[in-house]
Amino acid sequence: MTAFKLGPRQIAQFERDGFVVIPGFFSDAEIAPLREACHLDPSIGGRLRAVADSAGNAQDVIEWTTLSDDYLGVLPRLARLIDGSEALLGKPVYHWHSKLSMKAPHSVGRWDWHQDYPYWYDEGALSPDMLTCMIAVDRATRANGCVSVVPGSHRYGRIDHVRIGASSGCDPQRLELIQRRSPPVPVELESGDACFFHCNTLHASSGNSADYPRTLLHCTYNAIDNSPFIEEGQEHHRFRPFEKLADTALVEHRWNAVFENHPFNSFGDPGAVNRYGYQVLARGPTH
Repeated sequence: MTAFKLGPRQIAQFERDGFVVIPGFFSDAEIAPLREACHLDPSIGGRLRAVADSAGNAQDVIEWTTLSDDYLGVLPRLARLIDGSEALLGKPVYHWHSKLSMKAPHSVGRWDWHQDYPYWYDEGALSPDMLTCMIAVDRATRANGCVSVVPGSHRYGRIDHVRIGASSGCDPQRLELIQRRSPPVPVELESGDACFFHCNTLHASSGNSADYPRTLLHCTYNAIDNSPFIEEGQEHHRFRPFEKLADTALVEHRWNAVFENHPFNSFGDPGAVNRYGYQVLARGPTH
């Protein structure tokens, strides 16, 4: 169903470095509807939320688990994403969740250094058989806050995450030691490029000092046999049968709206610390 099969060299790079970049994973015609919708409505219909980084500055994000017939519900089911994730993990997978991570021009909010798995471990994922496909909606550069990763950091396993200011992140002492051995590298992407990264790969991003926005789409997949063993509160993350879609679904416009009718998850009440350890800001983001 897909013409984007990952080869042995890409799989070997993922296993060695904990990430692999796939240039041109999506064409401009496929990504343009989402990019244009985000530019026209950067608050996603007022549903985008802000959580605090360690310094208390806003990070704009919106997350979903349910897959609708809108663009945002169709894209994570495409064969190239499912097949690519299965090739890298070596197991059948399902959609765990997806999110839009958005940085408005000249916004200072950053994502502090962290792994993803410590949060998902607490939600009942027994093993780190999980990864994320990060897709550039806008061009992602150092100037507008592209993601940086620490190559090989997934081989250290799950690292304790602690409170860091108004946020949470990787244990600073271990982070420093790991980065001495393997300096971080920026993952600069053109619109439509993608980067698969392991759930234990350390990653972060800085603020956006540019005149243009930075929007990334993160689609996360879990091995079917790793469905969370915690039942209470994790119904949305448990494996449910799904329909894998042909890669042509986007260009054939097999979706309704971009995100107008799409169901999003709650990130928590303003002023509270949500399930991921992030303080939810009382105000909505401004653009």
